[in-house]
Amino acid sequence: MSDAPRTPYLGRYLVVLILTTLALTVIAVVMRTVFQIDPPSGAMTIIPAMAAALHAGQTWGKERGTIPESREAWRFAFVGGLIFLALQLFLLPMALATLGSELTSAMRFLVPVLVLVTVVTILLNRFFLVMGAKGTAGRS
Repeated sequence: MSDAPRTPYLGRYLVVLILTTLALTVIAVVMRTVFQIDPPSGAMTIIPAMAAALHAGQTWGKERGTIPESREAWRFAFVGGLIFLALQLFLLPMALATLGSELTSAMRFLVPVLVLVTVVTILLNRFFLVMGAKGTAGRS
C-alpha cells in the first residue's frame, strides 16, 4: 500500500482558498468604503476556489509531471468542494450579521444558494485542477 495521499495538495488548496478569500474581502471592503461600489458577490465567492484549484493543479503537474487521472481529479474536486462549503459555513455568521433587516428574506435562499455554489465550485475545481496540471506537466 502506498503512503501517498489519496487526494494530494488539499493543504495547498485550503491555504490558497483562505488567503484569496481574505484578499478579496479586503478588496471588497476598500471598494465599498472608498468608491461606494459593491463588487459582484458571485465572483468574490467563486474566484478563491478557482485560484486554489489552479494552484493545486500547477503543483500537481510540476511535482508529478502528469495530469491527474479523471477519477483523481473528480475526487479532488469533490473534496475541495466540501472544503469550500466548510469555509463558507464558517464565514456565514459574519455575512448574515451584515444583512440586518433583510435577514429574514435572505434565509429562504440560503440553502439553495449554498448548494448551487458548492456544485459550481466542484465543477470549477475539476476544470482548473486539470488546467493547472496541463500547463505545467512535464516542465522542469
